[in-house]
Amino acid sequence: MRKPYDLQALMHEMQQSARQGLVSIEDMRRMTDLVLDRLGCTTGAEAFDRLYGDWRQLPRGTVMSGLRAGQILGMLPMLRFDEVVGDRQREDELRDEARRYGPEGGKWQSAVISMGASAGAQRMADPGEMEAAIGRMEEALALVEPGSREADALGVQHAVLRLHLAQLTGGEDDFDSAVDDLARLIGSPIWDDGQRTGMTAQLAVFRSHQAIRHQDEAALAEQIRVLESVLPTLPPDHMDRVGLQSQLEASRSHLAILRARRTGEWPSEDAAVSFTADAVRREIAGLPREARIDRLVETGIILGGRAQMAKDHAGLVEAQGLLREALDHLQPDDERWTRAAFTLGLSHMIQAVLSLAPRRDRTPHLDQGISWLRHARRLVRGPEHPLWGNMSMGLADAHRVRGDVVHAVDPQAKRRHHAEARRLGLESLTASVWAVLLQTGTAHAAQTARYASERAFQVARWCLDDGAPADAVRALDSGRGLTLHAATVATTVPDMLDALGRSDLADEWRRAGPAAVPEQGPGTAPNAPVTGPGSRLRRRVLQALAASPLRRRLLNTPTPEEIGAALRTLGATALVYLVPADDEERSMKDQVFFGLRALPGMAVLVRADGSVRTLELPDLSVSAPELAEYRALGTPGRDAGGPPTEAAAAPVPPRRTGESRAALDRLCDWAGTVAMRPLLRELARDGGPAPRLVLVPMAELGLVPWHAARLRRRGTTGVYACQQADISYLPSARLLCEVAARPAAGIRQPLVVGNPTRDLHHAGEEAEAIHRAFHPGGDLLGPGTATPAAVTDWLRGQRGGLLHLACHGVVRRGERRSSSLVLAGGDLAAEELTEGGARCERLDLVVLAACRTSVSGHGYDEAYSLSTAFLVAGARSVIGSLWPVPDEATSLLMYMTHHYLSRERLTPGQALRRAQLWMLDDRREAPPGMPYRLQERIRRITSDDLTAWAGFTHLGW
Repeated sequence: MRKPYDLQALMHEMQQSARQGLVSIEDMRRMTDLVLDRLGCTTGAEAFDRLYGDWRQLPRGTVMSGLRAGQILGMLPMLRFDEVVGDRQREDELRDEARRYGPEGGKWQSAVISMGASAGAQRMADPGEMEAAIGRMEEALALVEPGSREADALGVQHAVLRLHLAQLTGGEDDFDSAVDDLARLIGSPIWDDGQRTGMTAQLAVFRSHQAIRHQDEAALAEQIRVLESVLPTLPPDHMDRVGLQSQLEASRSHLAILRARRTGEWPSEDAAVSFTADAVRREIAGLPREARIDRLVETGIILGGRAQMAKDHAGLVEAQGLLREALDHLQPDDERWTRAAFTLGLSHMIQAVLSLAPRRDRTPHLDQGISWLRHARRLVRGPEHPLWGNMSMGLADAHRVRGDVVHAVDPQAKRRHHAEARRLGLESLTASVWAVLLQTGTAHAAQTARYASERAFQVARWCLDDGAPADAVRALDSGRGLTLHAATVATTVPDMLDALGRSDLADEWRRAGPAAVPEQGPGTAPNAPVTGPGSRLRRRVLQALAASPLRRRLLNTPTPEEIGAALRTLGATALVYLVPADDEERSMKDQVFFGLRALPGMAVLVRADGSVRTLELPDLSVSAPELAEYRALGTPGRDAGGPPTEAAAAPVPPRRTGESRAALDRLCDWAGTVAMRPLLRELARDGGPAPRLVLVPMAELGLVPWHAARLRRRGTTGVYACQQADISYLPSARLLCEVAARPAAGIRQPLVVGNPTRDLHHAGEEAEAIHRAFHPGGDLLGPGTATPAAVTDWLRGQRGGLLHLACHGVVRRGERRSSSLVLAGGDLAAEELTEGGARCERLDLVVLAACRTSVSGHGYDEAYSLSTAFLVAGARSVIGSLWPVPDEATSLLMYMTHHYLSRERLTPGQALRRAQLWMLDDRREAPPGMPYRLQERIRRITSDDLTAWAGFTHLGW
């Protein structure tokens, strides 16, 4: 006979027991044992089946059936302590009955709605299920009084759900906002002292993840200190103690890696580990089954990472043991199985690749690694899964090593494994694109894209080494300008969805509106929140688009044939990727036995006919002394001097002008010798007029003014590359194809902005002269009138405009507003152009006569700058600068650029080039109509001063 029970009395007993605290494993067991004892059951599954079966016997549609349904849902967290309990259909049935027929009070209803939404969240592997739970939690929050204990408790659950969803799908905006919410709720009265201490430690773990993403050593070290101070205060049987210890070890490893990246010194191989596999087993012995599995997976991953860093074979074997124990208790459809299998496969591969295992075992380890990685990869959903890219790249590495080492003397097998490595490597790059498209805001997108260029470089080098240049183009472009690509896609999302018949999603996207980029201030964080479509909406949109023929446009790069068509539209000869050499020299063993060598620098050319070829440039390296010296010294800044009639200001210490100019001279000599002279010689073999090149310089090569590369000739001072070719720049082939598809407006509605901050006298004169001579029918804005609002209003209203901005430009690396134009009363940030409402469709030309407007604040290969932001926002052509430009010379160069645009009707790129050639001519003459004050400066500019003209670049048409 079954034991009778009183559910109402049991709920009261549970409340009384909870007041004693719920921190340790014993606390949770006490609650679970209480429920099982009163119900006369031995397992949580048995108890739930009994409760549900008894409820089904009640008359439906009554207050009693609604009340009892809510009480059963309230039992679920306790029943789930030892095992997975319940199913979605039964829970939905209970929740629906409780909401329709249970008590109508807001507190009771909010508890019912939220019940089960967070319980067992770690077992949810379906993002749609997670989003439904978050939606229920938000519905529950709306029923309670803001600031109440109930609201705080629901807020914590809501934040935890969003954190888990972010980890499941990769949405960094949800992760950051959830961490902020938890930090705000840490002082809530819902916690007792023990719970608050545990939550403080959890918050430190989450902030550590943020610091790792931002590559912020100081912030990560601070969170490590918090964990080190909190962990000793936790009871030995605290339910989260082992997990927190694991996370502390992971944070220490990441800190060591960040320091190694900065210093070049790899962490010591004898780095101490605070716990071992056997210690883990002892500490988790008292945990319930599901929690034990979690800890086995977590600690197995972390101990394996530490062992890899220390090159500790025995440690890797111990970590593999923990992972195998976890896998024995899991099914392949469990998310934890996938993570454990992936890590296990990776650790086997590492034992072979790093020669950690005994020689006889290395090939079997490699085979096991490939087997586990293949199996794990088959189970994930594709590039939308956060691990899919790493799985694909790990498998690609394994095949590459298998070809180079296992089949070193079997050319056919080696080629087969190399081809498979290229295929998998290229597929892995689509995961980087997906992850960036998912992010809300430029800062999150750029952080997510940080390692994409490194992976793309590696795959591209494989392709070049294998003689597959078309694949190399795909790889190189896959790691370029992903933040810009995401911004371009975002502007067309509603139209694409409408075309697919998904007007529901299109309307939801439009309602989310453009991002509102926060003003920059002393306390503005790099991850400051933004509005606009969030990652949850973006994920659903991406899934809809990726299931359509638009998938290729979203995730793939243009083919060489498509690039060739775009080049023909622009009238260009070739798109040229400048790829630096491998800096790491191969050992003699690698060269002799495995045929491996360090790849030289390369120019990868995509011609206008769609053909691809390569040109070796052996000395093209980012570690070249000339480039290192230039990076250290920079160039002189734009002088913000007042009118000549003003009294002399206090003297300013010199900025080593002579040294920096000399460094720039040597850089341009190097650029001509190692790259531009052989490249132009190669193109000259084709005959025809001077080539028009679109350059895509990779990595730190983006710092170099390649158009100013000096081509030395015996017995002469030589000429510059721009005297032999028409040279433009673009971040990627993706953006090349986007820009080439933009039609000319046919009209030019000008706006000229000059000296809005009143401290650039020559810039003001420049603007007035350009307006008067070439655009008298256009608008002129200056001090007091050239506000950000005035400029953005004009951008939205123009129907074929030309915008000239003579002002200050600011680059703040990695910050929320990474690049800005300083206008009257405020800034115009690049992010407002790519995220916000400051669109400029049909804008023909933007001339940015300001400092560093072509310098990226988010890394060289992201190439995210004011210049590229204007291109993404809709401009066909942009002229920008690589360094702080000198004021007097800039005024002349800009005036002459507009002269060639207006008087000779040249294209923007041709006009800038002609103006630069005019600057290079020491016998230059003023054109008719040039203002006298500008004429006076002509003789003060010398052609050998590269800072006077070489800093400006052209992008686009």
